[in-house]
Amino acid sequence: MNGRGIAAIALIIGIVVGFSIGWFAPALLPPAPAPSLVAQIQARGSLYVGTSSDWPPFEIYNTTTDQYEGFDIDLCEMIAAHLGVTVTWFDMDFDALPAACIAGTIDMIAAAMFVTPERAEQLAHSVPYIRTNQVVVVKGNSTLTITDLEDLEGYTVGVQSGTVEDLDLTDLVDAGVGINLVRYARADIMLADLEAGGLDATYVDEPVFTVYSGIYFLKTIYTYPAPPTALFCRWENPDLLQEINIVILNAFADGTMDALIAQWFG
Repeated sequence: MNGRGIAAIALIIGIVVGFSIGWFAPALLPPAPAPSLVAQIQARGSLYVGTSSDWPPFEIYNTTTDQYEGFDIDLCEMIAAHLGVTVTWFDMDFDALPAACIAGTIDMIAAAMFVTPERAEQLAHSVPYIRTNQVVVVKGNSTLTITDLEDLEGYTVGVQSGTVEDLDLTDLVDAGVGINLVRYARADIMLADLEAGGLDATYVDEPVFTVYSGIYFLKTIYTYPAPPTALFCRWENPDLLQEINIVILNAFADGTMDALIAQWFG
């Protein structure tokens, strides 16, 4: 074979090898890293926040102003401003929020959500920003008194579905305590039922009672310290969690958090 034939064969082999490398090289290279969630949020120009707007003073939808208002609302607006974006609110039932966050429908949860071991298995929580109490609430003229939650045996008690209060009473029911537990998707409907006489008591966060005691004739008969409250996002997005924590810690450092607490909790 002459030199020209050998060169032609070498050229063909080179082309084949080149195409082979081209076809198989992507499989041999590691995938490109996904853009950070913060980068995605900034690119879209909006932070997707899930809330449940029936839990004042943390969050409530003002039908007069057509705006969301409350402590968590203001805190999330601060986080969005820090990121240079706006907030898009996703208002849903409280117990639907974790699944929405895990699925990526929302970037984070702001719904007066307590930090618990069960939630920490699913979602990452921010540094806590406030701690409140849980209270058993009855009508102002009720004669019911208790010294522990077990004393609610034989009574009809309302809770918001998916809350720590729900879990507390569910554990008692599962242990054989005869509480007639009624779960509600929304706290406003639950407290309206209490006022109407459909419930003997409700178990809620103390700040929520404070707001609704200005609407209905209510009183507390039992108080229990609640777990700390935090914002939640996905474990796989530590970049967003870091920015959330920066805003919260800076707000404590410069007095902004104290001002928000004074504004919404008195």
